[in-house]
Amino acid sequence: MILAFFTGVIVAIPTSLIVMKFLNSSLFINNQELRHINEKISILINQLDDYREERLADKNNQFN
Repeated sequence: MILAFFTGVIVAIPTSLIVMKFLNSSLFINNQELRHINEKISILINQLDDYREERLADKNNQFN
């Protein structure tokens, strides 16, 4: 059982390094596309946060 654990660790570390290298390469997506996606996600998160604050304010106004 201990041997299986260490074998898994030995296999997992190089595999994860190779996968991270592939994901960081332009093989899948380039940095410009990542920036564009990050901007969209940030805008969406900010809008959801604003919506949440409005709902909390409405909820508090109903109880007051």
